[in-house]
Amino acid sequence: MLMHEEIAEHVWEAVGRWVEGRREESVQILATLSETQTPSMMYGVALGIATVAKAALTKMHGSHGHACFWGIRTADGSRPEDTVPPHHLFAARFIAAYLNDDTDTTLALYDAAYRSDDPDLWPACMHTLLAATGEAVIAATPGADR
Repeated sequence: MLMHEEIAEHVWEAVGRWVEGRREESVQILATLSETQTPSMMYGVALGIATVAKAALTKMHGSHGHACFWGIRTADGSRPEDTVPPHHLFAARFIAAYLNDDTDTTLALYDAAYRSDDPDLWPACMHTLLAATGEAVIAATPGADR
């Protein structure tokens, strides 16, 4: 099992490879972590990924005080639950909850995805969390190569 510092290095490496356009390598780093770490350590991985997303979103939108609340909405105003695929909804909600310092919600979202009867849901959620974070870093980085 890896130590926290090593896991953090792997998270940064996975996001970095995504930003560089090396998506398959990025996803493989995440898959390797999921094969070698406990569920609680993988929750830490999810929080690590969300930390990078927070940095990128804060860079793009500025730092807001405690009066600010991050949320999600659809472009057409429909309920996200009705139109957004579950793994995309997980990533958006997880990042928003993390931005709001809502650890109860991040843990509940992670636990629900991990314990889902659908064995493909949790890996898809983690992949989408990584992808959303990588895309946020690209959007926050002037001149980032797409």
